Amino acid sequence: MSVADMPNAEIPGAEMPDWFVHKKPRANLIVARWVPAALVGLPVLVLFAIVVYPTVWMFYHSFQDTNMMRLFQGNWSFVGWDNFGAVLSSGRFGDSVVHLMQYLLFGCVLQVILGTILALTLYEIVRQEWLRVILLIVLVLPMMLPPSIVGVLWKFMLTPSNGAVNQALLNLGLVDKHVEWFNAGVSLWAIIIADVWNWTALPLLIVYSGRVSLPPAVYEAARVDGAKGWLVMRRITLPMLKEVIAIAFIVRFMDAFKFVDLVYVMTSGGPAQTSELPAYIAFQRGIREFAIGEAAAYAIIIFAISAVLITLFLKYLKKVLKAQGIA
Repeated sequence: MSVADMPNAEIPGAEMPDWFVHKKPRANLIVARWVPAALVGLPVLVLFAIVVYPTVWMFYHSFQDTNMMRLFQGNWSFVGWDNFGAVLSSGRFGDSVVHLMQYLLFGCVLQVILGTILALTLYEIVRQEWLRVILLIVLVLPMMLPPSIVGVLWKFMLTPSNGAVNQALLNLGLVDKHVEWFNAGVSLWAIIIADVWNWTALPLLIVYSGRVSLPPAVYEAARVDGAKGWLVMRRITLPMLKEVIAIAFIVRFMDAFKFVDLVYVMTSGGPAQTSELPAYIAFQRGIREFAIGEAAAYAIIIFAISAVLITLFLKYLKKVLKAQGIA
């Protein structure tokens, strides 16, 4: 008979200690059984309440003729694709898409380029750690300000008559008269300038973090081979940071499709709707004009356009990285 088959009483020294004999069921658990369920369940409920339910509600009302009165009375009716047809056939929406492309090209792209240049300059040129930290904090400070405050600040600075920007341009001799920053055709550029100042710090932080994480062994090998300066930057640093820079662009690209605050504070979409973006029109139609069904259709169209563009961009990025043997 093996030791494993012997009863506990027959095994020498097999007496159970008192704490084991008298222990309560499940007393060895670190936490109660309901704690994991609560930790998972509560975030899921919050996510459902603030994301899933509003999204389903929006999809439902995009096919209804819902306005504020009918919403409170509960007597809206199904109109099919009429809201989407009204949005897509609207010249106002078409103009706002053109404005969005302008903002993406000269706003988001410029932010990523400037953020990348500042991040690499800060890491490669500034050698003192304390100075690098101070400069990084100073460069990130604009991002800490609420967009509404940034809008008020830049609206004041871009005042045509005595704004700080016009005075600086006149003193430097770059212009010979005051620039009317809030006239038709120029107001969107004013918003882009304010947004670049506000959000360039975000790509800067992303790219700077990516540069810090690059392996030093690669640069040591490059120095041994005699490579330095711009050659190292062009052949090693930038190719290794492509994915990080792409992430920075995608983050700013997604923010562009919900860009409302600066437009509302600085120009209110004017003059003559020349600085409107699709998200701002959805805000106007839903919150200010109470056309909830049409505003929901705007939101779905904006979501569909952004999802398609981001998917195409990610596929292109994966194709490029695969061709280079990175992905």
